[in-house]
Amino acid sequence: MAKKDEELLGVDSKETGEELLGVDSKVKGEDLLIPDTEEKGEKPQERSSPKKEERLLGVAKAPVKGIKICFDTTQNERGKLIENYKVFKDLVEKKGYITESNLEFPITFPQLIHYDIVFFACPDRSKIREFELYEILKYVKCGGAIVILASSGGDKGRMTNLNDLCSKFGILFNNDQVFDDQHNYGIRNLAISTVFADHPITDGLELVIIPSSCSLSLSGKGRGIVFSDEDADPPDMPVIAISEYGEGRVVVLGSYDTFRDNIRAGIQVIQHRILLENMLYWVVKDKPLAQILFALSVLKIREKKKVKKAPPLYSSSLPSTAGRVSPEALLDQIITNLQQVRSVGEKLEDINVHLVEVAMEIKKLNERLSFAEDLRIDLKKIQKDLVISKLDDRLKSLDKKFVAFSKKIDKSLTTVLRKLANTPD
Repeated sequence: MAKKDEELLGVDSKETGEELLGVDSKVKGEDLLIPDTEEKGEKPQERSSPKKEERLLGVAKAPVKGIKICFDTTQNERGKLIENYKVFKDLVEKKGYITESNLEFPITFPQLIHYDIVFFACPDRSKIREFELYEILKYVKCGGAIVILASSGGDKGRMTNLNDLCSKFGILFNNDQVFDDQHNYGIRNLAISTVFADHPITDGLELVIIPSSCSLSLSGKGRGIVFSDEDADPPDMPVIAISEYGEGRVVVLGSYDTFRDNIRAGIQVIQHRILLENMLYWVVKDKPLAQILFALSVLKIREKKKVKKAPPLYSSSLPSTAGRVSPEALLDQIITNLQQVRSVGEKLEDINVHLVEVAMEIKKLNERLSFAEDLRIDLKKIQKDLVISKLDDRLKSLDKKFVAFSKKIDKSLTTVLRKLANTPD
């Protein structure tokens, strides 16, 4: 790796990323660490100017107070706020953000609207339910922001269904991993990217490490902002993308390691902190309409109106077992409940049949309206043809009169000429 890259990353080749963070270099699991080559007790060298240190701590822009960030935990995410995103948490809280990770299964719109930004940090062997997808989409459409991070292998590699969600934003995770043998941070799966689109998130960036990342495919409103280099494998592919859906904004990263603690190409990289700061600033910036929608949604959810509880369609409880209950009584109650459930099912089936009939009637009405429109167009054509036909008849009549008149003139001229010929000089 070039010396310039080392300076941009803020990591000396003789110094560990862990020392920069002031944490223990002993990390369990699959985390990739920089070998410790310095003597213990030796302080790391100063490499950053005060302004760069401010940016490194995430305080370069004006403080953002009251913005709430939530990390989802319902999808067995590999990225956890209080385990391997601690530095992330400290940095953004110094900036004024509020961080939480208390979403409960299932994911619902009433839960989501309490947060400005929701992170899905690499779900693993878990799939978001269909109704949860609808709730998340509704949240984004109403002005919410989500950040979705994956890993090498994408959806297929992690056995998730993030593409079902991301496809709505014009972004898909590919089943691959980005490698670069020429331009990397020590090993080929730590590819370095210097290819950026012009966007507020890439403002001030000079390079980004792509650690164990999959590539992305784009369509519709999906837009790539960071790409693999031309000598990478695969080349010139987006690895970070953005989208706007309704009033909300979405950021998708091919690697959740970009903001992780205690790994070589994680959050200790200064450029990654700039990326994080820009990203959080962009997803919540300039959305007055979204804020209004959010406020209305929150008020609606929190509004405590006393509504008379509707009677249940069927009994959901068995007789009290405080006293002695015979098996026959329990069986009778179970049979009664089953009959009530069956009755409800039959009513729902009748409603469904009625809805189908209504749909058919609507279809017929649409067909009739279409026929009426076609008839109106045909009548206009006929009317036009009639006008043309009348004009044609009128011209023919005039032509006949003109011919008759010409004959009369010819006859008169002949008579005059004869008279002139017979007249003596």
